[in-house]
Amino acid sequence: MDFDSSDNSSAHPSGKIKTQTFKQFQLERLIKEGKVIPASKLAETKVNELQRIKDFEEAALLEERHRVAGKRTAPTDIKTPLTRERFEE
Repeated sequence: MDFDSSDNSSAHPSGKIKTQTFKQFQLERLIKEGKVIPASKLAETKVNELQRIKDFEEAALLEERHRVAGKRTAPTDIKTPLTRERFEE
């Protein structure tokens, strides 16, 4: 059987040929299943976690300051009655 190019005139390409190693295929499957996290996602998660910790500490300090400030201006601490002087023209 000789190969004749005229016989394959109706042949069309079937699409993209998938060239992927077994390692790549296995890694993609593990990522989809959620068993493996890519390094870029780990770095992003670490940055988010550090920001969350910083925000929490900042909120704790603000709450503590608010509590201290509330104690300072309590009405029971005021000893003298507040009065107004008359305005004279």
